[in-house]
Amino acid sequence: MNLFCFLPPQVARRLKLGVYLCAVFMATSMLGLAQSQSQSSSSSDTTNSNGATPAINNPQNHNVSTGNYIPPPPPSGPNVYYNHRWDIYAGAGYTNFLAGPALFQRSNLGGWEAGASYWFGWHWGLLADAREYIGTSGVYPNTGGQGQPPYCTPFSTTCYNNRTITGPRIMQYYFMAGPEYRVFRRARASATFHATFGNAWGIFDAATLHGLNVQTIGLFATQWTFASAIGSTFDYNYSPRIAFRAQPELLVTRYGGTAQQNFGFSVGPIFRLGHLDTSGGATPSGGKHWHLHNPLHK
Repeated sequence: MNLFCFLPPQVARRLKLGVYLCAVFMATSMLGLAQSQSQSSSSSDTTNSNGATPAINNPQNHNVSTGNYIPPPPPSGPNVYYNHRWDIYAGAGYTNFLAGPALFQRSNLGGWEAGASYWFGWHWGLLADAREYIGTSGVYPNTGGQGQPPYCTPFSTTCYNNRTITGPRIMQYYFMAGPEYRVFRRARASATFHATFGNAWGIFDAATLHGLNVQTIGLFATQWTFASAIGSTFDYNYSPRIAFRAQPELLVTRYGGTAQQNFGFSVGPIFRLGHLDTSGGATPSGGKHWHLHNPLHK
C-alpha cells in the first residue's frame, strides 16, 4: 500500500526524498561505528597476545613492593603528593566583633595571622596559630551633662577636655592550637577542617579616654579570656611547595563571662617544608613515624 497516495504529488516527492536521505545517513553511520569497534578490539587483542604489561607511572622511582609508591597527580595540576611534614602559613585577617556586652554597633577589625601545621600523615595534623586584630568600636553616648550615660559632672576637667568619645581603638591577640584534618587532596587543590583552642588577650583601653572607664562607655574590660577558632581551609596549589590559602572561621571568646561568636576570615600564602616518611610498607599515618623532623629537610 502506498503511504504517500493521500498527499499532493509535490509534497509526496519531497517526503520520499527526505526518507531516502535519512536511510542513507543512518546506514553510513552504522557502518562507521562497526568499523571503529572492530579496529579497537583488534588492537586490544594484539596487545594481549604480545603479553605486554602497562608501565607504572612512577616518576620518583619509588619502591612499589614496600608500599612507598605514591600515585602521581593528573597532568592538569602541579606535581603535589601531600607527603610534606610542615605547612607554614602567613596571611591577612579580618573579623567582625562586638566589643561590648550591650553594644549594637559591631566592629570591623583587621590584622595578621601566622600558623604552622605538623602533619602526622596524609590526613591528620596539629595546628598552632597566633593572630592580631586592630580596629575601632562604637561606644555609649558620653556627652557631658546630667541624665546622659556616663554621668559626667559639668565643667569638670574630663568633660571640658573631651566632651564626647567616639570610635576608640581596640585590639585582640589570639594564641591557639588544635587538631587539623585534611578532607580531600587533589593535584590542584585541597581542603581541611580544624578546631583550635587557647586564649585571647583583649585590649579595650588603648585609646585616650580622659579618665573615663571603658566599661562605663560600653566596652569590655581589658582581660585574658578563653578563645577558640573552628573553620576550614581551602588551598590552591601553585607548585609542590607553595599554595594560596583562603580560611573562613567561627571565632568564639568569653569576654566578661559571656560567649561571643564572631566571623573571621584570612587569606595568604602557604609554604610546605619537610617530607613524610612513607617507607616500610605502611601509610604515613602509622604511629612509629611521629618523631619530629627538621623543617628544612627535603
